[in-house]
Amino acid sequence: MQEIAQKLFLNGKMATPDALKMAQENNLGLEALLSLSEDIIDETAIRGILNKESPLEKSPAGLENATKIEQIAPKEAIKTEICRDKKRALAEEYDIDFRLENNIISHKERKSKDFINYFSSRYHFLQSLLMKRLNPISISNLPKISSDSVSIIGMVSDIRTTGNGNKMLVVEDPTGSINCIVNSSINEDLFDEANNTLLDEVIGLTGMFKNGLFLIKEISRPDLPVVGQQNRLDVPLKAAFLSDIHFGSAEFLEGPFNNFIKWINSPAAEAVKYVFIAGDLCDGIGIYIGQDKDLAITDGERQYEALAEKLSKIPERIKIIISPGNHDIIGNHEPQQLLDYTALSKLPNVIFGTNPCSVVLQNKLRVLMYHGYSYDSIIAELPRIRHDGYDKPCLPMIEALKRRHLSPIYGGSLIIPEQRDCLVIDQVPDILHSGHLHTVGVQDYRGVTLVNSGTFQGRTSFQERMGHHPHPGIFACMDLQTRKTELVDVNNPI
Repeated sequence: MQEIAQKLFLNGKMATPDALKMAQENNLGLEALLSLSEDIIDETAIRGILNKESPLEKSPAGLENATKIEQIAPKEAIKTEICRDKKRALAEEYDIDFRLENNIISHKERKSKDFINYFSSRYHFLQSLLMKRLNPISISNLPKISSDSVSIIGMVSDIRTTGNGNKMLVVEDPTGSINCIVNSSINEDLFDEANNTLLDEVIGLTGMFKNGLFLIKEISRPDLPVVGQQNRLDVPLKAAFLSDIHFGSAEFLEGPFNNFIKWINSPAAEAVKYVFIAGDLCDGIGIYIGQDKDLAITDGERQYEALAEKLSKIPERIKIIISPGNHDIIGNHEPQQLLDYTALSKLPNVIFGTNPCSVVLQNKLRVLMYHGYSYDSIIAELPRIRHDGYDKPCLPMIEALKRRHLSPIYGGSLIIPEQRDCLVIDQVPDILHSGHLHTVGVQDYRGVTLVNSGTFQGRTSFQERMGHHPHPGIFACMDLQTRKTELVDVNNPI
């Protein structure tokens, strides 16, 4: 059925799933479907063919004869040439279900109980994931158990290195806390896992309680389930993934961005239905001391007005999903709220998301957008990615997925506590789209496609001091039907 649908599409036609099923049940081939005058083939069109069939064609003998005739007659004898309307881009041929899931915060005074509820919601959700693999007991019950293998689940409140080089993790649950030890000389892999543990992450530990200490034998993380098959759209649509435009910066690369605008208007992009922009659309003002010296546009509102003029050149058939970042004029607390009060709201095809937010396409393909401000702290605190985390931006994204939290270290980004921790990855995405690190990366991890979409800002003096090497003028474009992603370089004229 999928092959017939593809061939119909190449001939400028589309068929509904019910129509394809009816055609298959009644042995209607591609030629019969191509003979229809309708561009959109539904069940009514199929019934029209069936009503026109002769008695011979409807009888079993007739079907047998028809098969013989088909074998004898050359295929070249049937010539049907139907072309779709070339005035319409490919993406205009499809209108699929689109759902945006935002994290709207309540505007109220925060009290201590709000922080308690925030951490409690995080703990209990991640605990529920770990309990699918572990049979834990509460920390307060450890002294009552005489076993050489017992499991606990807790949040890491402290990490220390002892005088003899062992790693100590202080873990707590709602009933108490316990000092947990990993011996540096017994298990190298286990010690490495303990050495790459983050404050405030929720982990499962299996080991033995002895003399008031928990001796760790295994560390478990919530992580993602292993999936057999990736979700895909049923139609040949594409999405472009951008971030970190930094419009208004003196280092904004206008040439490559203009080339992107040319590309999005070219035949190469006719299947693009969505443009996702994951934060730092503008460079902002007052983000750091002395920023005014690095700005080409020193007025925050004017930055968005000028960017809106640029984005208005993207065809209106393309939905532009915009989520803020730490440079945007919204404050860098997370979850960050909508940029719908800026000049970007004048664009008819812009859809505003929070940071983070999720977009669900065709009720099955989930795109999780998160700017990535917490990735700095993840890279800094994990020895195994400290050296390569900026050059390989998917590394901190994988670490976030393993912990099922976009900002596992409290303080790694500024948090506004709500009843529910909005940065917990409760629903597994099909695509995780981030930015912030200004480098491009695409990688699959347990069925999730990770996209870090680079930048349109040149190398800044801060990046030079830090030794960072950005990848400007390169973005990702994904075929949502095949999940194949290509990197598009617009540094040279289109």
